[in-house]
Amino acid sequence: MILSPHELQWVTERMKIYDIKYQESYFEILDHILTAIETKRDNGDTRDISVVFQDVVDTDFGGYSGIEALAVKQENIYNKYIGGVFKAIFRGYLNWGLLVFTIVISALAYTLPDNKAMHGVFFIAILLLAFSPLLYAFLLISRKGTSVKGKKSLLKGRLISQTYLPGMLLNGIIYLPVLFKGGDDVNGFKIMQHWPLPALMVILIFFAVLNLSSITLCNQVLKKRG
Repeated sequence: MILSPHELQWVTERMKIYDIKYQESYFEILDHILTAIETKRDNGDTRDISVVFQDVVDTDFGGYSGIEALAVKQENIYNKYIGGVFKAIFRGYLNWGLLVFTIVISALAYTLPDNKAMHGVFFIAILLLAFSPLLYAFLLISRKGTSVKGKKSLLKGRLISQTYLPGMLLNGIIYLPVLFKGGDDVNGFKIMQHWPLPALMVILIFFAVLNLSSITLCNQVLKKRG
């Protein structure tokens, strides 16, 4: 039995007492509760909505703490899902074809002029590949989904974090020499400028794969979400 507008409004207002940070978890739990209430109505339960609601929460969800524990559990499941999808996509690009391509292109990099301008081209290309997925995800997500006042988007937060991974790795690569050489005067970016072009080519291909994986993740997850 479908609940009346008044009952739906009451349940929606009542849900505000629970500490559910993310709107995806909120909608999921709300849907479970409404389904359980409707099932009781179909079975002949005509008690006031407040009584039926509390009965469902206590019996099916373990009360107040049970609702909040379920929200945390769903957040963890969602995070693992996004991470798992990304890893599967990334691993899909790691094949013998990519290895052969990387070796050939890196060998050809020896034929390029090893000068400051060429190094600059590589750095700009790597920089764009590292940070463009973050911009892509932000622009794509901003046009999707229904927002709930006072609640964050788990999808937006997780995808933004995942697409920022290439940028974090680039920062690590740039400043990694500082950890080995030490000293306050060590500049990791300047050290990287002296890396051979074949090494920069390998890094470029690596970030190209991360870039494609991140963008594919955004498209795949958002398409599934609808």
